[in-house]
Amino acid sequence: MSDEGASPEEQLLSACMMDQPHLVKDLLRGQQPVNVNFKNGLGFTALHYAAQQGSVECVKALVGARGLQPNIQDNLEGDTPLHKALTHCDSSETALEIAKLLVSAGADPRIVNREKQRPVNLTEPEEEDIRRLLLQATLALQIRHDKVEGTEDGDYSSD
Repeated sequence: MSDEGASPEEQLLSACMMDQPHLVKDLLRGQQPVNVNFKNGLGFTALHYAAQQGSVECVKALVGARGLQPNIQDNLEGDTPLHKALTHCDSSETALEIAKLLVSAGADPRIVNREKQRPVNLTEPEEEDIRRLLLQATLALQIRHDKVEGTEDGDYSSD
C-alpha cells in the first residue's frame, strides 16, 4: 500500500469483500487502470471474494472485465472462484447463478484443489442443477480438448 491510501486493486478486493457492486463498477470504469486479477497475500482475487460472498452483482461486473482470468487458484486451499461459490454461498440458487456466470466466463470445473476436489465434489446430491451445469461444462471442455487433439472425426481407434 502506498502513502496515498489503498491501491485500486486493494479497493477492488475490499469492494468485493463488502458486497459493493456499485464500487466495483466504478473502479472498473475509472480513470486509473485496475488489474482485475490482482492477488493478495492469500492468493485471493476480487473474483474469489465476490464468489465467496455470494455477490452476484459483483461477479457480473467482474466477468465483464477485460482480461479476467477466472481459474486463478488461491494459496490456501488451491480453490478457484468456482470452488468458493459452491462452498460459501448461502443458497443453492445463488451458488447456481454465480456458477453459471463463472462457467460462461471460462471457469474450468475440472480444476482440482489441494484436497483433490473438483467443484462438483463440493455440491450436495440434491443440488442437481449445479451438478448438471458443472458436468455439462466439463463435457464441453473435454470435447473442445478432443477436437484440438484431432479426434473430432469420431475415429478413436488405436491403429
